[in-house]
Amino acid sequence: MAPQWVHDLVVGLEPAQFWFLFGALAVGAPFLLYRGSQAFWRLRTITDTPTARIQSAPQGYVELAGLARPHLGQVQGPLTGRPCVWYRYRIEERGSGRNKGWHRIEGGESPAPFLLDDGSGQCIVDPTGAYVRLRRADRWTGPHRSPRSVEPTRWYQASDRYRYVEERIDDGDPLYCLGRFATPLRGPAERDQLQRALLRVWKQDPARLARIDTNGDGTISPQEWEQARSAAAALAERAEIKLSATPVLARLAATGDERQPFVISTFAEEDLAATLRWQALGYNAAFVAAAVAAVLSGLARFGG
Repeated sequence: MAPQWVHDLVVGLEPAQFWFLFGALAVGAPFLLYRGSQAFWRLRTITDTPTARIQSAPQGYVELAGLARPHLGQVQGPLTGRPCVWYRYRIEERGSGRNKGWHRIEGGESPAPFLLDDGSGQCIVDPTGAYVRLRRADRWTGPHRSPRSVEPTRWYQASDRYRYVEERIDDGDPLYCLGRFATPLRGPAERDQLQRALLRVWKQDPARLARIDTNGDGTISPQEWEQARSAAAALAERAEIKLSATPVLARLAATGDERQPFVISTFAEEDLAATLRWQALGYNAAFVAAAVAAVLSGLARFGG
């Protein structure tokens, strides 16, 4: 039986209003449960996974900590123009009339990989698909969609129509990561792939084809093509020997498995765990409230 005040509130609603409320609760409760479970699983993974060193890290799912470094140069924050190794931004517009909240109209993030350096070595971090929590962020407002004419330190004004947010990972920022650690290995498959690529290029090069046609009859015989294959194989072998002498950086990336979340953060592990703990508690509490509200509203409406 629903409490009397709930019964009076629900019965006083128009059918359309009730079904809108009931539908929002019925859809929102599972979503809140999912987000709470997701936060709890990230928290558990962070606290249960030991930190490895890049130099001796095993292949597979690992936890790493170190400093952010640029890979192939720094990128620029699109709103501030400040150099960094990674950014995420959004531009929001204030609504009008009854809809006066802020609405996102533009946003994005850097697709460029960067480096993690823990003192024992470096690895490439591919941020695609990561759960990212950053300490460094600029937030400001302005009258124009393009924020370049407004300093990020400008004070908020009620008349400002746009709000800008830019989060960054700067060169030298502390970095905490969880993800799939893999070192590219080269072998016969890569050598054969390079050999095939060379042969494809040679087929498109008339001068090279003329050299392959050793008897000059205008056609490439099977014997001549086999000699070309042998020459390409020898070149590929020499290239692989040279590549194998150059250290290959391992790559940290998404696992593709929700049970192994890909996390990038400039917060310390303890601070990130505390944030996720509060998120898990908040989402689960909201789930319980939404589920109870849905049940009570249904009982009140249908005479339970």
